[in-house]
Amino acid sequence: MSNIDREIEILTKATLLAGALLDAVTSKRESMLPKLKELEDEVKATQLEVHKNLKRLVIMTVNAAIRYCSSGKQSDAKLARRNGNEVAKELGRLKRLARRKGCD
Repeated sequence: MSNIDREIEILTKATLLAGALLDAVTSKRESMLPKLKELEDEVKATQLEVHKNLKRLVIMTVNAAIRYCSSGKQSDAKLARRNGNEVAKELGRLKRLARRKGCD
């Protein structure tokens, strides 16, 4: 697995965990929060210079999910979902681009 594939996997895991945290019951959220914070550090450590927008969106998604977990505000949940949808669109766009270039 190449370094880029590993970093994309980290970004994907962080986004999926943030989404799962939004749908989890309160007791389960508390157990998921440390893992999400750990993934946040891994996301910040990625070197994806080409995909800075994707990295920024993932960080915003994770931060909104963490804020939702601590405050319980629905606006944070909405923001995390919206940013998560943008991450999915960006990953889809990158996948199509890779297919066109024959890198897939």
